Amino acid sequence: MVHSLFRRAALLLALALPLHAGAVEMVLTSEVAASHWKTRYMNEFAQDVAERTHGEVQVKVFPAAQLYNDQDGLAALGTGAVHMVWPVSVRLETLDPGLGYVNLPFGLSDKKMENACFASGLTDLMSERLKSRQLQVLGLLRTADLFFIFRDRDVKSLEDMRGAKLRVTGGRIFLDMVRSFDASPVSMAASEMSTALAQGAIDGVLTSPAGWAEMIGKTGKYAFHVPGMSLATYAVVVDRAWMDALTPAQRKAVADSLNSIISRQWEEARAADDKLIKQMEKEGSVYRVADDAAAAEWQARADTAKKAYTDKYPEVVKQVDAIAKRCGV
Repeated sequence: MVHSLFRRAALLLALALPLHAGAVEMVLTSEVAASHWKTRYMNEFAQDVAERTHGEVQVKVFPAAQLYNDQDGLAALGTGAVHMVWPVSVRLETLDPGLGYVNLPFGLSDKKMENACFASGLTDLMSERLKSRQLQVLGLLRTADLFFIFRDRDVKSLEDMRGAKLRVTGGRIFLDMVRSFDASPVSMAASEMSTALAQGAIDGVLTSPAGWAEMIGKTGKYAFHVPGMSLATYAVVVDRAWMDALTPAQRKAVADSLNSIISRQWEEARAADDKLIKQMEKEGSVYRVADDAAAAEWQARADTAKKAYTDKYPEVVKQVDAIAKRCGV
């Protein structure tokens, strides 16, 4: 605890040091490790923004919760201590439950999100709902098409899920979805899930291929994937007042840099996921995928969780449907 306080104090002192004349500082904080792929994109973003603005905007990246975890980073936006955060989109439900739309089961898809018109429209809608909090969403990155990992259960059907205790990231949408499968959701930090699975405190985990390969490993021998069930994303969230204070050219540089990354990140993320899944299969793990008929059964069950949201936020559903229609998806 004391070490953590000293570390944060040292980092805040570093932030207080002057930049070169005329430069604007952007503090980008993240809870993922420096080795995580998201940090690589953040570092690329920092370098690209500096180049596009000829050094006028300097992005400082602080991974591994050196300053804040993502939830606390979101809360710090607007204080001047943090200017940008890339949290998992489920975190935005704490700011506006209506933004749970992006986490709905069988909701977002790669096809929709790779349509620039739809992605831009959805981002604008999310930003508008956060306007009163002085936050702006600049885009969504692909996390993964999530699936279930088990230590002992070789799940092949909905019946095999009955009574399972499953770790989820949190958020009302994910919790309701897991309950609709007759399983019990458990919220816990990602850093704890591997140990909990190994010790039998939980039966399984809803996670990504990276979570399976890099955090759980052979402890999670069995994987079951329902395609399209849960496409998770990271939201790029910025302090609106800070962004508005930039010059038009600087704002454009920030937006263009992110768009450049996002436009290829979705395809790169899918390729990376496929590689990790093949790696786990090669090491002896079992990876099963629901066929179309089975996926339809899972989707019908998940509709009960979806209805709880759509009944409460019909205006968001109508707005997103209108965007999809306008954009041809």
